[in-house]
Amino acid sequence: MFYSVELQMAGVILLTAMAVCGVSLWIKRRKLEKESDDSIEQDVSENI
Repeated sequence: MFYSVELQMAGVILLTAMAVCGVSLWIKRRKLEKESDDSIEQDVSENI
């Protein structure tokens, strides 16, 4: 009984940690893409 409960709790903890890491990486990637798009637009406007 306890063995399965411990495995379930470990699964919940790991799933939560993976979800948090995935969201933080997604936010970081969006931020980097937005900054690169802004720098590209700035370079284009300076060259014109």
